[in-house]
Amino acid sequence: MVDDWIPQPLELILDVELDRFGTVVGWDQDTRRITLRPLAGGRTWRPVRYRRATATDKLRARVSELNREGRPW
Repeated sequence: MVDDWIPQPLELILDVELDRFGTVVGWDQDTRRITLRPLAGGRTWRPVRYRRATATDKLRARVSELNREGRPW
């Protein structure tokens, strides 16, 4: 079975190897590779293994973001 899912721009994705969340900022149709940007901004990267974020993943990402914003730096 071929997976026809194509990640959409700004979709939340989990990089399975790095256990890191990012939003889709690029898609190469020929290689089926995506480019992700960290949620807080920063350098993009191209994950090798990734999947769509589940509802639990989205909650985990949001809590991490709120914790980061709450730090007094």
